[in-house]
Amino acid sequence: MDGYALARLMREISRPGDRVRLIGVTADRHGPASRRGVDARFDTILVKPLDPQALYAALDRLTRPEAPAPETGADAVWRRFGLSGRPRVLICPTPGAAEAAAFSQAFVPVACAAEADLILLSGKVGLPGLRAARAGTPTRPVPSVDLAGRLAGACDVAFRVGEPASWAAVAEACTGFSARRAGLASGEGPADPVTHLLALLHASARDLPLAGGEGGLVDECGLSPAALMAAVLILTEAGALSCVAAGTGVSVRLTEAAIRAATTGILPGAPRRPAEPPRPPVLDAHKTAELTRLIGEAEVGRRRDRLIGQLATAFAPQTDLATLAHEAHLMMAMAGSLGFEDLVAACRALEAAITAGTGLAEAVTEARRAVADARSHCAAA
Repeated sequence: MDGYALARLMREISRPGDRVRLIGVTADRHGPASRRGVDARFDTILVKPLDPQALYAALDRLTRPEAPAPETGADAVWRRFGLSGRPRVLICPTPGAAEAAAFSQAFVPVACAAEADLILLSGKVGLPGLRAARAGTPTRPVPSVDLAGRLAGACDVAFRVGEPASWAAVAEACTGFSARRAGLASGEGPADPVTHLLALLHASARDLPLAGGEGGLVDECGLSPAALMAAVLILTEAGALSCVAAGTGVSVRLTEAAIRAATTGILPGAPRRPAEPPRPPVLDAHKTAELTRLIGEAEVGRRRDRLIGQLATAFAPQTDLATLAHEAHLMMAMAGSLGFEDLVAACRALEAAITAGTGLAEAVTEARRAVADARSHCAAA
């Protein structure tokens, strides 16, 4: 298990009140995470070789006690319903100061979906925020809460301050999501639409109505219509979704095999992989020699230097799909002319996986393997 997979697991199994602090250490000084100094998994990222002063400063900052949120009567109410206190919430749309103060009487507002136990929607204007939150946390779905009473299709539960039953329903949704989410199979790299949809349906224990329209689960799951339909077709063909009548339309729900797949990461009915063909060579020496004959050794050397610079930052963890696609396209152009056949094949497969919306994790892993092989070859040359 690598550092990112371990960090993801630690975030998933930690309790909301634990406030686990994670420091990542990387040798990739020029990667996006190193430049930012922080990302979705780690509170701080330090670069090797470690600077003792930077390390001690990070430890001092991250271990400094935080002032706890002031206790309110709502904490005692939530504890009666099985929670440890007020749940952390992302409010959509972002409230003003007066609204935030009102919300903080019953909840603890947070700034990003990765820290939230719930997503609160105060009306239809909050739907874009829900979509963005679900898109940004594909393997960590949390319940969506309707505060307006008009978003039943988009939200998992409704909340009314004056109705004790709704407090109980929200607490039950919160603990249910958390328990089911903890059983999801862990994975590295960006989640493809199939993994995203499987995680959401498993954690929510809801059916998916196959009908569009604002305010419905189809549009609020965080996937584009094309990606959602592709994921539904793949899961249906694999026997992971079954169709059920729903009013005048049809809904799909996870089968028992799919629920097992959500916890194992193995899709039911997936075809057995054929024997993989031999990988192309890391470098086609004949192609490189021909290019050298045409443009000269000095120009080939300059192109190789530019490729080495690109290899240093390619396909970094937590890179979004658009950047992955751009890097794959650029890498094929740069590496292809120099004869790096294995790298070109891996980038072409990554482009195909991004377009198809499935097999993305495997394709990213293979592309990173090809990048590492190309870097080793260049270093040894």
